[in-house]
Amino acid sequence: MSTLWERTLAELQLVVPSQEFTAWISCLRTAGDPDETLTVEAPSAFHRSWVQRHFLERIRTTVESVAGRAVPVVLAVGTSGAAAVRNESAGTTANGCAPASVSPPPIRIRTATRGMGTHEPSFESFVVGTCNQLAHAAARAVAAAPGRQYNPLCIYGGVGLGKTHLIHAIAGELRARFRSARVLAIGAELFVNEMVSAVRRQQMETFHHRFRRIDTLLVDDVQFIAGKERTQEEFLHTFNLLCAAGKQIVVSSDKPPREIANLEAGLRSRFEGGLMTEVTPPDTATRRGILERKAADAGIVLPADVVAFLAERIRATSVRELEGTLTRIRALASLTGRTIDLALAAEVVGPMRGGDQRHATAERIERLVGAELGVEARALRSPRREARLVFARQVAMFFLRNVLGLSLAAIGERYGRDHTTVLHAVRVVNKRRDRDPEVRRLVSALEEKL
Repeated sequence: MSTLWERTLAELQLVVPSQEFTAWISCLRTAGDPDETLTVEAPSAFHRSWVQRHFLERIRTTVESVAGRAVPVVLAVGTSGAAAVRNESAGTTANGCAPASVSPPPIRIRTATRGMGTHEPSFESFVVGTCNQLAHAAARAVAAAPGRQYNPLCIYGGVGLGKTHLIHAIAGELRARFRSARVLAIGAELFVNEMVSAVRRQQMETFHHRFRRIDTLLVDDVQFIAGKERTQEEFLHTFNLLCAAGKQIVVSSDKPPREIANLEAGLRSRFEGGLMTEVTPPDTATRRGILERKAADAGIVLPADVVAFLAERIRATSVRELEGTLTRIRALASLTGRTIDLALAAEVVGPMRGGDQRHATAERIERLVGAELGVEARALRSPRREARLVFARQVAMFFLRNVLGLSLAAIGERYGRDHTTVLHAVRVVNKRRDRDPEVRRLVSALEEKL
């Protein structure tokens, strides 16, 4: 049985009533980990039809949550040993499932191995650099001793910087280290959908049973629950119960809790009471490491000079941009029959250069802000505090944060301020933009130019 399917069964066993799990799900089989599609085999056509009507959607969402990516699930009727009758199991029926009165056997989760590749996010496949070193170290500490330190752990940063990878790496490590532990990694959107479904079907007791008896809860993109009053209330209750019981909680978000609009004050306080750690866009050295790792995973032979060229030229703000570049390089080499070298890499990067030249830099942001507000760009980094200059500096900080994705500390260092000053500046611009039409027009104009 595949590791992915074993982990899916473990999650399903937490939420599906025991008798139904035993009768309909425990005997489903799959031949191995999927490359693209996960084929799940039922012992008979009738069994397949029943599972498809009553459980398929839940199976699909659970597989996606466990895998950390979309995995198509297909139900089939087993004709091989994958769906064989487990005659050695006491009390099984002819179709290989236990009668409803028999408790399901404990599900064993195999120890995670190195080299799981791109299908299983792990600490070994995570490229560590100055941009994510603290987040990675904290994640490993949590995986080694859940509930003992850094609880909760909040990882925040822009899209495509590795937050989800770390979430699933923690989950995988915990399942490997503590085989009987109940570990759930789930996207906040799926949490919301499951709660709404439970409310609609009047099954909140089942919902509570699933989420409040686990040992480690990992929620990705937690900003998604902001503004959803009932969901935040349920999440806060779950949070409090798990923390009181010494259970581990890990969340990720696209920005610090204080910057998440409409986040309930109790949740914000809870998140900030643990360790908050930021992941930022990769620097040149980290981009080089990512390119080497992704190329190896994809089976692409990438010469050292090409790696250095790409890492320097592609000022990527996310790992996905680097992956996209590798995809284009591989496609061009494959379609033209050429060897991957500097010339080919330059052809791929060349069409991107116009965008790179227009792409925002800190200096360009300061020049544009200074021109719009009538101040010298270099004055923005001076200690002067005239009202007009202070506001221009705040606008520049706002764009360095929201457009370039720089950390609060990095922005503060640029202007000789601490991170709290930068955070205050971002909030000031956000508030003035919301209530002042002139500031709103200013921000819109600068956004268009950038």
